[in-house]
This record gives sequence, structure tokens and C-alpha cells, in this order.
Amino acid sequence: MSVVHVAVDAHNLARDDRGIGRYARAVLSRAVHHPGYRWTFVVRDLIPKRAAVARALGADEVRVARRIPRDADVVWFPWNGTFLRTDVPAVATVHDAAPFAFPARDARLRATEQNPFLATANTARRILVQSRFTADEVERWLGVDAARIVVTPLAVDAVFSPAHRTSRAREDTASEQAVTSDLATAEPQLPSEVRGKKYVLHVGAHDERKNTGTLIDAFARAFPDGDVALAFTRKPPSLPRGGIVVDARDDAALAALYRGAALVAVPSTYEGFGFPLLEAMACGTATLAARAGSLPEVGGDAAAWVGEAHDLDAWAHSLRSLLDDDAARADLAARGLARAAEFSWERCTAQTLAVLGEVAALP
Repeated sequence: MSVVHVAVDAHNLARDDRGIGRYARAVLSRAVHHPGYRWTFVVRDLIPKRAAVARALGADEVRVARRIPRDADVVWFPWNGTFLRTDVPAVATVHDAAPFAFPARDARLRATEQNPFLATANTARRILVQSRFTADEVERWLGVDAARIVVTPLAVDAVFSPAHRTSRAREDTASEQAVTSDLATAEPQLPSEVRGKKYVLHVGAHDERKNTGTLIDAFARAFPDGDVALAFTRKPPSLPRGGIVVDARDDAALAALYRGAALVAVPSTYEGFGFPLLEAMACGTATLAARAGSLPEVGGDAAAWVGEAHDLDAWAHSLRSLLDDDAARADLAARGLARAAEFSWERCTAQTLAVLGEVAALP
């Protein structure tokens, strides 16, 4: 087989602003240029919007269809499960098993959330995951044999870098100043009442497994006077004194928020990978995270850890001690940069293409 014809479930490719969408676009924008593969992007629009898919991938031209072509050699489902019926050999990406670890109470909603995973378990020749933790979850909840699971760690886009560390960050320590003194500044967009303050940053949603409530309560204990700000990119259920919501309108704005933060907190109890942790490290910012889910695989020895995700005292102590210790944060930031450099979209893409080619060649 000289050229592998891959059909991709692309129904959400141009619209998904979550980590899943970021992953699919990052891999596919690189994969479409490989000479050993040709691509058909399957969308569900009545009139397929070829231009939107092409823009999402930074490509001049793409082939778009409403159905999986009969001559496809393999089909890839990047969206946390299998959503189309097909006789074409399939590969699916499972980002986590949250619908099973945290099942919805309503039976109808539970079935809606779990069925794509069950379809993957029943039909996919190979299942891609981004961490050893998720591989174990797929085995546990879906009963999938380990031989069908391939770990393909993710990475971050180039915008998440320390190239524009903010002036505030440069003032924190002499060692940081030495590293960043020649770099241009890009100030994060913060409300006027907290400008000039150190801030702790939380990025992402606030569902049960994100454990935001523990962070909020611990922050209130650590900084009762509001001398440090706690910034969220999405509005949480409640805000402590010093809490703010900031607008990360695009990746550049989000990267500026990471760079300006004194510390990025990731209190999640369950993550299939953990983009905020890796993005923060790639931006040269110190991180504090719960030792849970896949986060230790991402952070290694480059993050500060809270051993029990719901331990308020441990979170409060760690927040206060790190915000008071510029040298410790500078050390974490330096180790984080080295750690983040170990993750590569090129490697993730190569691993994905290898699996697609392998499944296409299976009898």
C-alpha cells in the first residue's frame, strides 16, 4: 500500500476550543503534509464547509465529505469516542474515561456520554491515549486489552513559550531577570484593581473533577487580606477575596496570563493529560498541582505537588510558602521549561501516523 487513505471524523474540527480540538488540529495540521497519506475530512453539515476545515489546519486545500469514503483504508475518531458507524478499520482517541469515573445521574444523559466510548471499545482496532493513566482507565472501565492501546503524549503550541515574559515576572527574582532581561514584554490583561499584585492562575472549567472549590477555600486561608489575586479564565461558582475572572480571548492572551502569573495552580483530581500544567511550564511559570490522574506524568519533578488533592491545609501551606519564596518559584520555572521541552507535537503526529498506517495494513 503506497499511500494510506485516512478518513477523519472532522465534525468539530473548526469549532472545538477545548483541549481535544487543540490536539486534533495540532496533529492534523502536521499530518496532512506527509506524502505517505491522503486525507478525507468527514463533516456532518448539509453543505460541507471546506474552507473552514482548511483554515483550521492551515492548509490551502482539503478534501471534505459527508460520509466516510468506501475506498478509505482507515478512519480516525479524535473526539473521545466513536461517533459514526463504518466497516472501515478504525482508530479512536480516548482522552479520559470521565463519563465512567464520574457517571451522570440521569440514565439518558449517562448513556449519551458513555455510548461513544463503548462503541470504541467494541470496534476500534487501536485506541490512542495521551497518558499511562488513561491507558489504565481504558482497560479498567472499557475492558480493552492493553495490546490495543497506544500512548501518544501531547505537547503545546509555540505560542506557549517564555519568549515574552512580563515585566512583572522579571522583577520577581534576580535569576529570572538574568534569563529574561533581553526579551520583549507582553502584559496580561488584568482588572485595574489587581494590576501590580502577584496572582495565582487557574485555567479551565469548574466541574467536579477540576476541584476548584478546594483551591478557592485554600486560597482564602492562605491570603485572607487579599494581598495576592486568584485569577480564573472561566467564572467559578464563587470568588474569594482577591478573586478575579480574566478574559483569555485567544492563545496569545492565555500565554500572556501564564507568563505574568507568579504561580499556576492545577488542583484537578482527574485528568487524561493536563494541558494547563504543560502550557504553564512551557511559558516558564512555576506550577503547583494535585498528585492525581495523569498530572504526575506531565509534571514529573518540575512541579510542586499536593499529595492529597482535597487537603485544604496542604494547599494553603503550599500556596503561601511558594508565593513567599521567589527562589523556589524560579527553580520550578527553570525545571518546568526543561520538562516541557521533552513533549513534541512532531513525535505525537509520527506516533499517530504509525498507528493509522498499521491499522490500514491489518487484514
